[in-house]
Amino acid sequence: MKKTILFVSLLVSTFAVSAQKTWFVGGSAGISYVNYFSFYFEPQFGYEITDRWAIGTGIGLSLADDGYTTIVGVVDPFVRFCAWHNERFFIDLKAGAGLGFVDELLLCQVGLQPSLRFRINDHWDFSADLGLLGAKYTYSDGRRPAFGISSSAGLWIAYRF
Repeated sequence: MKKTILFVSLLVSTFAVSAQKTWFVGGSAGISYVNYFSFYFEPQFGYEITDRWAIGTGIGLSLADDGYTTIVGVVDPFVRFCAWHNERFFIDLKAGAGLGFVDELLLCQVGLQPSLRFRINDHWDFSADLGLLGAKYTYSDGRRPAFGISSSAGLWIAYRF
């Protein structure tokens, strides 16, 4: 019985400590028109393990209308490392593996993504992802993998609680 009470006490204290602004939710959304209309929505959620390390994932949808309406499901797990920070600004490196699919795999990317993060207050962060260094496979590239640096960028906002 003592072991059960000790285990439950440790479990409760772990969750009590983890409730101190370590979970976060957020995401990004966007609309664009370059030759065709596209829209994406990707909520993200995760856990800040320490002040330098965080894990999380994004799960979302991307819609493109280039004559055919295509809805793509997106899963984007990541690990984030804070390389430098002061009180408000952070330089992060995110290692991620994104997958996009409809009936078959349309997108797969693995790589490092540098990002700049600004802490608005104790709860809100605003971040900009700056490209991708890694490997990417897309159906539109004729099923050929591509390696190198991508110039894509993304913005997202997160709430820590």
